[in-house]
Amino acid sequence: MKWYTPYAENVQAPSWTTWDEYQNELRRQFGPVNARDEARAKIRKLKQGKSSMTDYWNDFRLIASTAKMDNATMSEFLIAGMKKELQQESILAELDQEDVEAIALWAIKKEARMETLRYNQNSAEETTRINKTTRNQDGTFKPSSNYEPMEIDVTSRTPRLDIPPKEYQRRMTQGLCLRCRKTGHRIQNCYAGKKGIVQRP
Repeated sequence: MKWYTPYAENVQAPSWTTWDEYQNELRRQFGPVNARDEARAKIRKLKQGKSSMTDYWNDFRLIASTAKMDNATMSEFLIAGMKKELQQESILAELDQEDVEAIALWAIKKEARMETLRYNQNSAEETTRINKTTRNQDGTFKPSSNYEPMEIDVTSRTPRLDIPPKEYQRRMTQGLCLRCRKTGHRIQNCYAGKKGIVQRP
């Protein structure tokens, strides 16, 4: 008790005035007064929360090494701190309460399977939603929401030409090419002045 001698001989004033402060000083000097009880208290409060089962088990195992509990008691606290869905699954699984490590490994694998199943379900629902919004009942695709009707000369693959309406009608009636005004072919197959502008007659 050498650390206490200066206080006993009034050489140094105590740094505490209450029992709790005295305990804190003891912890600072020698570590926890009762490490086992403190570890047990921590285990009772430990919860998985949003952590993965692997992280939760690592934290639990670290504290449990000091708590010195029997396996059945540790298993009880381990399950009590798990997420609700894992707790429910553990009841159906009829786990051996005497093997806390086996329970932890079961929970880790179970959580991984549940996450995979949840991911697959979400993917399937998203695919179904997309198909419902982009396909008609006959299986053909619906136009997207930002669809804009194309100009007639684009949909018919006809280049934009500077032709007066009357001239356009004459060439169509006489079966002339809209570009070169010759017969025997259509504008889609006309190679005359493709990059230029057709002059008016």
